[in-house]
Amino acid sequence: MPGKLFPLGGPVPERDVVDREDFIVSLQTRLVEGQSIMLAGPRRIGKTSLANEVLRRAKNEGFYTAAVDFFRLSSKRDFAVSLINACLENRTGVRRTFDNLKDRAKSIVGTAKLTLKLEDLEFGIGFLHDEQNDDVLLDYALDLPDVLAKHDKKSMVILFDEFQDASRVADAGIYKKMRSHFQNQESVAYMFLGSKEGIMDTLFGSRKEAFYRFATSLPIPPIPENAWIKYIIKKYSDRGINIEYEIVKEILTRTGGHPQDTMLVCSEIFYALLEAGENTITPGIVRLGYDRALITLTPVYDEILDELSQRFQVRDVLKRIAFGKNIYAKNINPNEAKRAIDYLIAKAIIQKAGRGSYTFVEPMFQAYLLREFFNPGY
Repeated sequence: MPGKLFPLGGPVPERDVVDREDFIVSLQTRLVEGQSIMLAGPRRIGKTSLANEVLRRAKNEGFYTAAVDFFRLSSKRDFAVSLINACLENRTGVRRTFDNLKDRAKSIVGTAKLTLKLEDLEFGIGFLHDEQNDDVLLDYALDLPDVLAKHDKKSMVILFDEFQDASRVADAGIYKKMRSHFQNQESVAYMFLGSKEGIMDTLFGSRKEAFYRFATSLPIPPIPENAWIKYIIKKYSDRGINIEYEIVKEILTRTGGHPQDTMLVCSEIFYALLEAGENTITPGIVRLGYDRALITLTPVYDEILDELSQRFQVRDVLKRIAFGKNIYAKNINPNEAKRAIDYLIAKAIIQKAGRGSYTFVEPMFQAYLLREFFNPGY
């Protein structure tokens, strides 16, 4: 049974990484040479898909790789175990090696310390039983990438996703601890991904922060329109569906080429076409698919709007930008308007298009706002 025509809801497989080849090659080249990288940008723009493709290629070249997503973690011990598991998987091919070792340790009654041998590499893990030794376990985990890489005469690439959440998972001192372990590791390069650009920029750009200048910050390039057009036409064509060049451009105009929004709209268009029993995409089918996609995104946008509305004057400024009106209205203090604009830029909601002119990073969010603010209740 064929899978989804357009992947949704997470990182995309290799075949659906649209263009960005030059950027992927640049990332891989830097990491292979031992340079650590920081990528920051809002959620749903394809950061993790790019990073996963880099890891895949590095692994094919013989590198050890590991990935840890802080968004999925809730404690210091979770972090340590996840990193250990990700590292040891390169040796064992088992995703939860550490957990298996821990289960084995529990079965040995009265053993205070257990030395386990994993192939030809010995691990003294006496803290498997002791839940109080989270700091010891974390130190072990942070050292393991370099220890494993050197022991096996390999180089290693580690991905940390939603890195700004590390302090939530552990504590405020986690960054100093990590830096103290990482700074002398000659066989490991790191990719740090984060969706909160302001925090990530501070973590890696402020002299007061532990990770100051530890990694090179690179801007994530947009997907070229021609690459999108080629990809979309081919995907539909593979299923015997006809679509004209101008209609593809209309889809991209509506989505702004936003990675996940474009995939979602194309997917909804596909299902609308199937329901209609047709094999040619028309402007009417595009409108129907787009409207369905916007309905699907509404809960996401509701949450974003609720968060933005907590800040003074932000909703009013956002409304004026959405409708193309002058931001500095008579009833809005200029200083408050400026603070609201800075906040919206930092949250990657809008971007500067010119002097006093701003556009939405995600055009479908603007479409949502136009519908919401048109409601008299707003």
